[in-house]
Amino acid sequence: MVMGGLIRIVLFVAAAGAAYAFLQSSYAAPAPASTSRTVAPATATARSAAAAPATATVPPRPTPAVFALTMSDADLTKAAAGSFPQTVSGVTVRDPNVSVESAGVRLTATAQVFFGTTQFVMTATPVVSDGKITVRIDTATLAGLALPDSTRASIADTVQGTISTLIPANVKVTTVSFAPGKLTVQGTQP
Repeated sequence: MVMGGLIRIVLFVAAAGAAYAFLQSSYAAPAPASTSRTVAPATATARSAAAAPATATVPPRPTPAVFALTMSDADLTKAAAGSFPQTVSGVTVRDPNVSVESAGVRLTATAQVFFGTTQFVMTATPVVSDGKITVRIDTATLAGLALPDSTRASIADTVQGTISTLIPANVKVTTVSFAPGKLTVQGTQP
C-alpha cells in the first residue's frame, strides 16, 4: 500500500514536470541547440530515479536589437535648423548648413554681427564614449577668427542636445562612421 502511494507520487511529479516543460516550450521562442540546457528535477528517493526524468528547456536570454541610423547632409541640416536662430554674445547665427566630411561634420551659418553679416564655421567630430555619442568641437570661427573656449563649450552643449533628440536614450552606441554626405550611427537596443 505504501509502495503504491509512492509510485503514484513519483508519476504525478514526473507528469507535472512534463506539463511544465511543454508549457514553457509552447510560449518561449525556440532556442538554438547550442544555447539550450536541460534541467532535471530533483528526485525524492532512489526509486524515483528509475522513472524517466522530466526535462525543461530554458530559453536563451533575449539578444539586443541592432540599431542603425544613417543621416544625409540634408537630414542633419534639418535637425540643426531646429536649434537656430541663436544669439550668443550679441551675435545671432541663423541658416545652418551641415555637411559630413570624411573626418567629421562641418556646419556653416550666417552670423549677424554689429557691423553686418559674416560666416560662422564649425567643425566637429562625434565620438563614442560609454555607449553614447559625445561631440568634440574641433574648430569654431566667426569671420575667420577663432571663438573663445567658453563659446565653443556652449556650442558643444547645443550640438549635444540636438544629437540626443535623434538617438533614443536606451541605445548603446558602438560606432559612428563618416563618409562624404553621410553619417552612420550603429549600436544595440534592448
